[in-house]
Amino acid sequence: MRYKAPLIGLALTAAAQVALAQSIPSLKGPDPNFREVSLVKQDQSDCEDSNVSDQPPNVVGGTAYVLRSADGNTTVKVGITAKPNTTYHFHLKCVRRLGDITTYDEGAGEGLFTFKTNEVGNEFAFDMYPEGAPPGNKYQSVKVKY
Repeated sequence: MRYKAPLIGLALTAAAQVALAQSIPSLKGPDPNFREVSLVKQDQSDCEDSNVSDQPPNVVGGTAYVLRSADGNTTVKVGITAKPNTTYHFHLKCVRRLGDITTYDEGAGEGLFTFKTNEVGNEFAFDMYPEGAPPGNKYQSVKVKY
């Protein structure tokens, strides 16, 4: 039994080293096709949301994770905390509606959408709002820049 303890210790050390190595970011840097932008409670803006800011942080109601793929599509995953039990229409701003996000009892909701990358230029934005777009329940994204 005396000889098993060092072997167990080596196995745990090896496992810890693998876990640590996996947590260290790659030396190649961040993915140039990935962007993360905040969704801000703001009633209106222009098509590129040029006056939208995520400061102060208490105006942020969600996040959009945007990934341009080599296949000519852009995917956006959205997570929000907004008005509970509400359906928000999510738009590629000034282009078209991408779909809906429905919040639950706690106000959390998420959606996954895809659009053709060539539908937009290198700067674009999103907006979302419930049916009827009542003031105070509209969200604009910070501008997405590639």
